[in-house]
Amino acid sequence: MQYQVLFHDTMAYGSHHHTANIKFQNIARETLLFESRLDAQTGWYEQMKDIVILTRQAYSFNMAPVGLGEKVGILLSYEEPTRSTVRLCFRVLNDQGQPVSCGYQTLIMLDKDTQRVVPAPHLLTQYLDPARGYSLIESLVDPSFADRAHAGSRAVKDLFPDDVRCLGQRVASAPVQEAYPKIIDTTFTEFPLYIER
Repeated sequence: MQYQVLFHDTMAYGSHHHTANIKFQNIARETLLFESRLDAQTGWYEQMKDIVILTRQAYSFNMAPVGLGEKVGILLSYEEPTRSTVRLCFRVLNDQGQPVSCGYQTLIMLDKDTQRVVPAPHLLTQYLDPARGYSLIESLVDPSFADRAHAGSRAVKDLFPDDVRCLGQRVASAPVQEAYPKIIDTTFTEFPLYIER
């Protein structure tokens, strides 16, 4: 999805605050989870009424500043899903295709009353089938996205191959009429968030 850096995202000298990189992650996460309706599953409230999503880990590797009014493309994928956890991986690029940040959030599902681990609801698991075009499973596995993010500059470069940079640039620089949240692959094939089956 595209995001424009606003005044409250910036520091006194004009570029975005380092904590805005976590904000970018949260905006993409909330949009994916609560604005999507794949497979006619429209009731996120019903799916979540007994579940608490706990962000167990959040990490951001910050790489470049973005100025007030500039736009970024926020790319999201899934890594190491289990019955009750998932890691969301984020790549943020500017409108020139330059990496701004990367990071991840590990989410765990808990019963709201007992605080025991419970299975992830459909609003999370709908993106896990690699046979479907809209699967969001991360292609990097060994080392993992998270391991590369922690390994530093050289390993982080592997998170931004040319096709990902082109995709990020396209999302960040999209005109207003094309700047809606979407599921899109590196060949620019689009799978809208609103698919009725």
